[in-house]
Amino acid sequence: MAACPVATQDIAANLANRQVAIDKARYGPLQPEEPNLSFWMNKAKMWHTTVTDAKGSRCKNCAAFIQTNEMLTCIQNGLGDEPGNASLAIMGLANLGYCEIFDFKCAGDRTCDAWVTGGPTTSLRVTESN
Repeated sequence: MAACPVATQDIAANLANRQVAIDKARYGPLQPEEPNLSFWMNKAKMWHTTVTDAKGSRCKNCAAFIQTNEMLTCIQNGLGDEPGNASLAIMGLANLGYCEIFDFKCAGDRTCDAWVTGGPTTSLRVTESN
């Protein structure tokens, strides 16, 4: 990766991009460890599935959830990687990754309407199609 995405280094840019995900793709729920039945019922209805299946579609298993070593280093550096800093603890507790669709630091236990199966992306490789 040539450079870190702006939102990994600039909290204002990250918050603005996250708000777009909230407004346009219903990123959430705010407290993923809570039942949030209404939130999950709405997702299940939108995806034409069960609440149980909708709850299984999280950022942490979305293909647009980027957790390459390079991206995780960008996120860690953006949180401030000084001795005594809690950046690694924060990253672990939130299972942070980078949302490639909405360009912000994303918490693994949340989801949005743009969820894509097949993630997380932990390595970037380009394949040639015939």
